Amino acid sequence: MAMRKTVRSRRLGKQLRRLRDEQQLNQEEVVDRINTEQDEAHRLSKAHLSRVETGLARVTPEQLDSLLGIVDASQDERTALHELRRRAGEHGWWTEYADLVSEDVEMLIELGEDATTARSYDIAFVQGLLQTRRYAEAVVSAARAFVAPIDVDRIVDLRLRRQKRLADTDFHGLSAVMTESAIRTVVGGPAVMREQLQYLLDVGSELPVTIHVLPFSAGALPGSDNFVLFGFEHSEDGDVVYVDSDTAPRAYEARMAVRRCTYTYDAAIAQALTQRESEALIRTIAKEL
Repeated sequence: MAMRKTVRSRRLGKQLRRLRDEQQLNQEEVVDRINTEQDEAHRLSKAHLSRVETGLARVTPEQLDSLLGIVDASQDERTALHELRRRAGEHGWWTEYADLVSEDVEMLIELGEDATTARSYDIAFVQGLLQTRRYAEAVVSAARAFVAPIDVDRIVDLRLRRQKRLADTDFHGLSAVMTESAIRTVVGGPAVMREQLQYLLDVGSELPVTIHVLPFSAGALPGSDNFVLFGFEHSEDGDVVYVDSDTAPRAYEARMAVRRCTYTYDAAIAQALTQRESEALIRTIAKEL
């Protein structure tokens, strides 16, 4: 059955492909072995296996059992991959907002829900996972070309619900790099901005969050895109980067795209202020408002 790629279907496909490669089997060999074991109703074509490995098709429990037997998966791997298969088709809470957001934004939310770490780089606004309600309302309301006024409240609610992931026990941390411009731009007026800056000072003591400011004195920015790099519990899943753009927001898992954004993030944090220095600058800016 064809479907939209989800984070869990992508992870399942990627791990199946890894296990197949470790056994030095090609897709045709795997399909031939599966089809000798399965009845006609559960047989698999090479095209279908290819879609499964890219996260674009489902696999039945019987087919998955055969696949895992052929690639000599351990019992732990079998248990984990069957759970991924089961959860790949689940509808997350964010589907309530499907009428408001694109599939790319849905993918951003899914990534945030399944990732255990995040590293962000923002040049225009405070990172969305760290925005207060009033600040988020001002940001969303300003996007008049993309957001109807009647939808502002629901989009802000969606953004705030995403933030709940930061408090989950299996989430290990967000490291956010923001430019000095992002925290100096007075969004929503002085009162709203003071509240936002105070939240940035408070959040690190309550949640696994570290904030680094890239000051004006650092010079030219190392990159011009806003993005979040998501990491997962199992290294086999690989990192995924979500690049935030008005014209082409998109999640990338290709090695080169992830590597480029990782390089930009590393360059940014190397030039940024320390956490303590960043807090001092945020306090100074808040006092100036």
